[in-house]
Amino acid sequence: MLNKGKNMYLCMALCQVGRHSCGKESYSLNKSMKIVIAEQYRKYTDFIKTIPSMFDSGSVEVLKDKRNSVIRLQHDGLTFIAKRYKRVNWIQSIIYTHFRRTKAKRAYLFADEFRKRGVNSPRAVAYMEEYERRRFTVGYFVYEESKGREVFQELVKKQDFDHELADAVIDYIVFMHSRGVLHGDLNSANFLYTKDADGRYHFDMIDTNRSHFCDGWPTDKQCLENLKRFTHRRDLYEYVVRGYAQRRGWNEEETVMKAVELLDRFENRKKIRL
Repeated sequence: MLNKGKNMYLCMALCQVGRHSCGKESYSLNKSMKIVIAEQYRKYTDFIKTIPSMFDSGSVEVLKDKRNSVIRLQHDGLTFIAKRYKRVNWIQSIIYTHFRRTKAKRAYLFADEFRKRGVNSPRAVAYMEEYERRRFTVGYFVYEESKGREVFQELVKKQDFDHELADAVIDYIVFMHSRGVLHGDLNSANFLYTKDADGRYHFDMIDTNRSHFCDGWPTDKQCLENLKRFTHRRDLYEYVVRGYAQRRGWNEEETVMKAVELLDRFENRKKIRL
């Protein structure tokens, strides 16, 4: 359970109005909302409580509206990003209600865990869990916007990718692994970067809810598996893998061969599912 000294827990009524016996805000047995807010953002509680209703309002900036929806919000001079995860099916509802932390909760907790380990991630603001008849249905995660740009745009989209940026990304992946962080979706789109006046790159990692953590370095196999999601662009993928092998002192040709096999299998599995 989260430390109540650092987080705020609320139950927000969406249907019937009442008062919870322990003093928390009202809720309905048919539909309710659990809200956890990081301590430094408690003053924005009233605003945060309205975020779920903004997704379908037509009055906010929509960044993504596919399986998950992402919107950008302005409030009190700050810019927030809010993500609404896809509504779960009934089997997932049981799992997330009783056995597993929701994606929204993991995103909130893992953002802090990344930062504790020295890996940059946008500051987590809040997460929300919507329940119907006491079963989880929809999750929301809110964080402060990072000013960085997607690495994907500079490396994958351009015919001649930026080798300097690619090298900085490789260095950061090695650093993350050295801190026991295995990003759950090490896709180039989940690296946001800025470049300072001295030419140094800085990164923020997003979409962290499927990540794993360990004490010290992950195994070599885990590290190589982690790289396979970075890109499907083969020249860039091999460049990243080769650079990673160099920094780890591994045999480059052998590592590239193994990595290509991993990517082939990964892509074939995706085709079969389609």
